[in-house]
Amino acid sequence: MVIVGAGLSGLTAGLRLAQKGNQVTILEAGDQAGGLAAGFKNEGWQWSLENFYHHLFTTDTEAQQLIKELGLEKKLFFKKPKSSIYFNKQITRFDSPLSLLRFPFLIIEAKIRTALVTVYLKLTNDWQGLEKIKASEWLPKYYGKQAYAVLWQPLLKSKFGEEAEKISMAWFWARIKKRSMALGYLAGGFTVLTEKLLLEVKKLEGRVVYNTPVSDFKELQLKYPGAVFLFTTPFSITQKITGLKLADLKMIGAVNLILELSEQFFADKTYWLNINEKDYPFVAVVEHTNFVDKKHYGGKHILYVGGYYPQNHRYFTMSKEEILKEWRPYLHNINFKFQILNFKLARALYAQPIVGLNHHKFIPEITTKLPGVYVANMEMVYPWDRGTNYAIELGERAAKIIAS
Repeated sequence: MVIVGAGLSGLTAGLRLAQKGNQVTILEAGDQAGGLAAGFKNEGWQWSLENFYHHLFTTDTEAQQLIKELGLEKKLFFKKPKSSIYFNKQITRFDSPLSLLRFPFLIIEAKIRTALVTVYLKLTNDWQGLEKIKASEWLPKYYGKQAYAVLWQPLLKSKFGEEAEKISMAWFWARIKKRSMALGYLAGGFTVLTEKLLLEVKKLEGRVVYNTPVSDFKELQLKYPGAVFLFTTPFSITQKITGLKLADLKMIGAVNLILELSEQFFADKTYWLNINEKDYPFVAVVEHTNFVDKKHYGGKHILYVGGYYPQNHRYFTMSKEEILKEWRPYLHNINFKFQILNFKLARALYAQPIVGLNHHKFIPEITTKLPGVYVANMEMVYPWDRGTNYAIELGERAAKIIAS
């Protein structure tokens, strides 16, 4: 059994297939496992930190089950950090019914409507009906024009850019449906989960080979004769490697600056700040150490600043210094006084699927037309949005299909 990609889907599938007696080899193009959940550890830190902000929701049952099975349940903790919106040059809390009631930029009728429609989206399971409608049409119709203009339209445009008008309402529904006020994190970082999965795979005589990009399927078959293959790479990459016609689905990339600060950035202890102002180059500012104690990072304050961009965006070729220089004035609008001690840049070309109308019709099955070739990637977790929980669930599902 050969798995291409050592993200959480590949590692989970590898573990399950190894447990069934398969000889598993996982090939990873990079120098570490974990995919978008991969992390790093600076000198003086007790815990590692993800390249891209991560947390779990209380509804992420598949991830919690795996964490428990691996004996890591004592490392998982949940808190209720503060989430806010940056709008009209103000930071305003927006993470509960009470904060909605106090939100100063909506009239009372819009607040009531927002609450009722959000409850409806929490309760309904009709994603098939919602995927037939564009979010840009459904949201102003039911939330109302004011709530759409203040709350949702800025985020859609910031995240998807020119693709914003094409996004299915099912994508938005998934974001509301699974979100919880309490957020979960692992003591030591999500690297703890990745390392435990790697350890368990190796205990079962599985192998993980790093710095091994795959580009030629025939060469791969010659190297591993008679093997079954699972590709966890994006469809566009898998198609190039195998020649399979899978799906012409678009993805956008993510760019993230991780700033190590001497002082707290959000004095009001905001953890997550959505940027709802126009023309900002990033969509979220996340102060990780307003969620996780700074003592685990040498007493430094950790700030993520990130956004989503087309794969041909100039940010994917600019240096971290150039990006910081461009973003710094916008950060100064939020907090005019902060001192950066150290900073790091993380980029991923394949970070967010573009979820259009009737999206499920374009997603292929895990089993492909090529005998012994299977696919399982981020684009296949639909109707849910990409995330750690769904990467694990997809790995479980792929392993069951392959084993059967």
